[in-house]
Amino acid sequence: MLARLRLKSSLDFRAVYQSRRARHGRLMVIHSRANTIGHPRIGFSISTRVGGAVQRNLVKRRLRQLAHARLAGSRQGLDLVVVVRPAAAQATFPELESEFGALANQVLG
Repeated sequence: MLARLRLKSSLDFRAVYQSRRARHGRLMVIHSRANTIGHPRIGFSISTRVGGAVQRNLVKRRLRQLAHARLAGSRQGLDLVVVVRPAAAQATFPELESEFGALANQVLG
């Protein structure tokens, strides 16, 4: 995923959380906020409750791949934060893909 498509700063994460717009699923929650940049940015929040470092990184790599496929080329100015729930550690790639796609469609329209 391109660096310009990532949220990195804690201030950016805080601003997205404070917008109070979220879509909830069994495996994740997607928080969203409009930005003025002209392209989407995404950040991931994965707690140690999801699992050890190997498990968390596996989930994060899968979600980054899904986000890149869904957001690349989009001109919609949104900041997204994906909060991963512990159930995502046991989820298969198709399950993650299905839920991420459904929640992203709700957020992106």
